[in-house]
Amino acid sequence: MPWKGQFLSDRQMARVRDVAQLGMTTTVTILERSAGTPPAGGDYGDDFVDYTETSESARATLKGWFFSTPTTMQDVDTGAIVTSNTYRLFLPVGTDISPGDRVQVGADEYTVSDTDAEGTWLPMLTCNLRKRE
Repeated sequence: MPWKGQFLSDRQMARVRDVAQLGMTTTVTILERSAGTPPAGGDYGDDFVDYTETSESARATLKGWFFSTPTTMQDVDTGAIVTSNTYRLFLPVGTDISPGDRVQVGADEYTVSDTDAEGTWLPMLTCNLRKRE
């Protein structure tokens, strides 16, 4: 049988996505990034981003699959070994989320560093997060 250029049929991919969504049990709120007013005194404006706390900024509340992975790193100056967490969030394909948006998971907030939304073979949407301090 000749290959048709597609690894999985649309129906098969839909079943893979169904399986991925079984792990999406954490309630996640996506807060849209909105441009704010630069502070007086000389910020360039193009690299200033503020987040407004309004009910309209909550773009979506949905179920996702959130986890963190400890990553061991060595401090260059002191030689100390420290552990930092890498945060990931899996969401259903097609979720409206962009780099710079905020995500609330429980009481904690994270900033979306990047997503793989432009991929061509996505069983689920992957977001890399930074914890907001």
